[in-house]
Amino acid sequence: MTMTELSEVMAATSASQYIQVHSWAIPSIQCVHILALAVLFSSALMVDLRVLGTGLRTQSLQVVAERFVPPIGVCLVVLLISGGALILAEPGRTITNPVFYTKMSLLVAAIIVTLWLRAFAKGSRPTAALQVVLALVSLLLWSAIIVAGRYIAYVESF
Repeated sequence: MTMTELSEVMAATSASQYIQVHSWAIPSIQCVHILALAVLFSSALMVDLRVLGTGLRTQSLQVVAERFVPPIGVCLVVLLISGGALILAEPGRTITNPVFYTKMSLLVAAIIVTLWLRAFAKGSRPTAALQVVLALVSLLLWSAIIVAGRYIAYVESF
């Protein structure tokens, strides 16, 4: 089954039809998705800035990670649910779009980097240079995810 055929099957489901016929559904789901992404990005930013030594200097990296990493996990669950609903609402626009797969690849990388930074906060201490590089990579990945998510609307599906 091709992605186009899969998107047509998904679009024909009752859940997809429900979201499509209610004018409030997609904007509401998008609001939840964007708010969760904002909280996630802000939390990741706090951890990354602490690793870089430019933010929350009065608190240890462990304290900052204990405070800001759990919201990242909660937001990822909310993003999974809201993103799944958005895919279901417009499967032809998402699962046949190459930018969507770029976004998902960036997301996997960002989660791995974030987990690695969390491990550093719990006691594993690599070189300071590696920590700085990972914090910068984390910021770039989360920023690229935001850009890719927005860019999906402007790229033709294959």
